[in-house]
Amino acid sequence: MAHQDLKTDIQNILDDDMLPRDEKIKLLETMRVNARSEMRAATESAMVDDNETGDDLALLDRALETLSADTASIEDGGAATL
Repeated sequence: MAHQDLKTDIQNILDDDMLPRDEKIKLLETMRVNARSEMRAATESAMVDDNETGDDLALLDRALETLSADTASIEDGGAATL
């Protein structure tokens, strides 16, 4: 996904008044898991372009923080992070 598209997708989720807060968090967390997977793949393969993957993860973390979501995960503190 292009970096700008992700920004737009995140903003659309945050701005959607029809989505309950929990659903917004669920959607953003799914996007975060996908971004982490891309980042992990980028560290394991020279075939993946990871120029914006870290930025994407930061954008998603900030979006989740605006919803007061707990962004900590099991992977964040372990030795096997990325």
